[in-house]
Amino acid sequence: MVTQFYPPVAGGQEQHVRNLAKHLAVRGHDVEVVTIANEGSAGTARDDVVTLHRVRTTAQRLPVPYSDAARPHAMPVPDPAFRSAIGRLLAEGDFDIVHAHDWSVSSALGPAAKADVPVVLTQHDYSHVCATKRLMRGDEVCDGPAPLKCVRCASAWYGPLMGPGVAAANALAHRARSRHVDAFIPVSSVVAVNTKLPGRSPYVVVPNFIPDDLVQDGAAPHPQGPIVFIGDLSRDKGIDVLLGAHRRGGLPRLVLAGRALEHTPLDIAGEVEVRGLLDHASVMELMATACLVVVPSIVPDCCPTVVLEAMAVGRPVVAAASGGIVDLVDDGVTGLLVPPADTSALAAALRAVVDDPRRAADMGRAGLHRARQFTASAVVGRIEALYERLHAGLPPSDGTAPPA
Repeated sequence: MVTQFYPPVAGGQEQHVRNLAKHLAVRGHDVEVVTIANEGSAGTARDDVVTLHRVRTTAQRLPVPYSDAARPHAMPVPDPAFRSAIGRLLAEGDFDIVHAHDWSVSSALGPAAKADVPVVLTQHDYSHVCATKRLMRGDEVCDGPAPLKCVRCASAWYGPLMGPGVAAANALAHRARSRHVDAFIPVSSVVAVNTKLPGRSPYVVVPNFIPDDLVQDGAAPHPQGPIVFIGDLSRDKGIDVLLGAHRRGGLPRLVLAGRALEHTPLDIAGEVEVRGLLDHASVMELMATACLVVVPSIVPDCCPTVVLEAMAVGRPVVAAASGGIVDLVDDGVTGLLVPPADTSALAAALRAVVDDPRRAADMGRAGLHRARQFTASAVVGRIEALYERLHAGLPPSDGTAPPA
């Protein structure tokens, strides 16, 4: 398995990769993960039942202006040191599948082809077609890539020096991924459509999942608990909209847990508490105290694990009807969906749940039932089945492979 980040780096993708690796290992597979080393963490170690290789990349030795030095992300082009480490592992071991999760796939394609090992790429974002991975132009959802448009967006996101290079590199890498990835796994149908897979590339939609033991039978919302937000405190994640909705009054205390970024609003006051970045156990403990969990993303969120985790502890979810969220939240049953970036609608939905504890409890119970559809026992077997078909030289079995 190849990924740019792995716990203790916090995030939904990171937790997904660890969960998938461990559940595959428990099901009898030998799983090794290659990831980028943070400062001082290079080397090979065991993470429970998984072998973990942390590699210092070539990019880390160059003056690359990472927005967060603690998260040295993969670039869209192959990284010589990362590619070399993957190549050595494939040459020394007997591997059946290379499963990548982000732009680090570029460093895996060459070594995998040389070793004649199929490559699977899970799409946790829109990076296959979008250099910023967000599929946004300003505050609006982008209608698709175009050379000049992508250069402008990347320049605004990465800076005028680095942006054009990232956009051009991703455009070239897109062609390589399209030709050499044996199967894509978009985490929602929205991701598949927005990255233009149908009719062009073999793919199977498989959502994110949560461990079975995360589902807490009998859990119920705390009517007197806070409203909880988990995620980056960014405009993309709707933090401005959420704070605006909360300032309208009549709502419980709001607790925010996540990374504060450069543009995070600093005028947080009143009944708002910022917890900062928490480990996963602390996140689950915080959600268990909530009256509801809010996911107000402006971006078309692909398949936010926080929604599944909230349902797993019996919490109703108030969320923006964006991206793959609409596949997770059953509007009016497990929570409420509102238009993205609509402060008034979000405030009204929050009050509707807070002011009706009985309805909130019903939503929490329905969420617990729905969460079981997204557990490891319900999902991991679908990924295993894809591995088996690819290893046998067969395409995905759901008819999504392009015509011969």
